[in-house]
Amino acid sequence: MTPSWLLDLLAAIMLAIAAASVTRLAADALPGGRPWRPVQAGADADVAHTLMGIAMAGMFTSGLSTLPTAAWAVIFGLATAWFAWRTWLGARSLRAVLAHRCTLHVLHCAAMLYMFLALSAPAAGSPGMAGMGGPATQYPTLAGVFALALIGYSVRDLDQLPGKRRAGAEVVLSVAMAFMLAIMI
Repeated sequence: MTPSWLLDLLAAIMLAIAAASVTRLAADALPGGRPWRPVQAGADADVAHTLMGIAMAGMFTSGLSTLPTAAWAVIFGLATAWFAWRTWLGARSLRAVLAHRCTLHVLHCAAMLYMFLALSAPAAGSPGMAGMGGPATQYPTLAGVFALALIGYSVRDLDQLPGKRRAGAEVVLSVAMAFMLAIMI
């Protein structure tokens, strides 16, 4: 059983990431800021980080839950499709796909979709993610694959941290998602 203070701390960190992403979006919208062009400016990543932060805070602490699980599943399903399309447009080889900046967002959104789908049908006797009392998935191997991929991208991003504007938030989101997925196994 995960201590409640740790879950509350992780929820606060997720809300801080959401707030930072909203701040970046607002700063870009101010006069003199960049125009909102998701394909070039990365505003779509900030929107995704905001949604992930809010959703994950609700997963860590049930009192912060904002939308029904099905609504979050639809949101992250659409976000997964959006970033997959962006990746497809920008990379034509497997190596280019793995190095493309949107690939991590595909992985983040797909992991979130997986977690919300797993939460929509928890195992018998499992209170779900907020309670962390037991496995909430029928496919623990898939949860492990997501967790390992997220940790792998985190290591890669940490190596590139000085040169990437959003790498810090992406690393924290990846590690938090890997933690949630590990708890689900």
